[in-house]
Amino acid sequence: MTDSAPPILLIEDEEDIRDAVATLLEMEGYRVAQCIHGEDAWNWLKSHPRPGLVLLDLMMPVMDGQAFLARLSEARMMEGVPIIVLSGSPFHPPGATAYLRKPVSVASLMEVVRRFLPSSSGEGPEGPRTS
Repeated sequence: MTDSAPPILLIEDEEDIRDAVATLLEMEGYRVAQCIHGEDAWNWLKSHPRPGLVLLDLMMPVMDGQAFLARLSEARMMEGVPIIVLSGSPFHPPGATAYLRKPVSVASLMEVVRRFLPSSSGEGPEGPRTS
């Protein structure tokens, strides 16, 4: 993915999960911005261009995922940006484009990411390009 492509905004309080997901996405050619909770992400959004996709945990300290989604909805600042919830909670919050229950398989995560944000590194929603 080129430096001009919008990043994936990953909002996850568990450092091990955040690092693993970011590494996986970066290996697939995506740029990833990492935030540790909703307030951190809100501050990031105020000083950066809109991401191409958001991966959001629900259960986090400071500002949880549900509060973050509500704030986004009120501000109407992320319309058109897919928000994928990754959570151990069975709750499917309004405002989320898709929901993946933790633990998430690599295949399921990559399938949903590619569906909403094709990588320019040769892979897209249909898989690798061939010549």
